[in-house]
Amino acid sequence: MLRGAEAVFKEEHLEEPFPLDSEDAVDLLIDALIDGHSSRNMAQVFSLDRTPLLSGDPDHEFLVGIDPDAQVGIVGFADSEGSYVPSGVPEKEELMYMLLTYPRNFLESPEIPIDLVRKVTKEFVLSGGLRPTCIAWQEEPY
Repeated sequence: MLRGAEAVFKEEHLEEPFPLDSEDAVDLLIDALIDGHSSRNMAQVFSLDRTPLLSGDPDHEFLVGIDPDAQVGIVGFADSEGSYVPSGVPEKEELMYMLLTYPRNFLESPEIPIDLVRKVTKEFVLSGGLRPTCIAWQEEPY
C-alpha cells in the first residue's frame, strides 16, 4: 500500500509537512499555492514510498510551483539520474518561483498549464514517487 508524500510550502510544514495521500490532497496543495502569497508559490514534495539515502535524507526532490496570474506553473524532478523539467520551448529565459521566501530559478524551462501541473503532481504522489510519465521531460538547463 502506498503511503503518499509530504509537502513543504509554509513555515509550519518544516515541523509538520503537509500530507499528500490522495488526489484530493494534491488538489488542496495546488489550490493553496494558487491562493497563497507570491513569496510562497512553490512546494517541495518528497515521496514516503521511496527508500531514503543512508543519511536518512530523501533520494529525490519534486518541485511544484504556480503562477496564478498567468494560469501556469512549473514542475521539477531530481534524483540520482539527474534534474528534470518539462520539455518544450520556454517563453521566458528565466523563471523564478519562491519556496518559503527563497527564490528558485529555472533557466530556459517551459511553464505548463495549471491543470497539467495537477495531473503531474498527482501521478508523482500516487506512483510511489516515480518521475511522472504524463509529460515529456528534459534535463534541467544550468
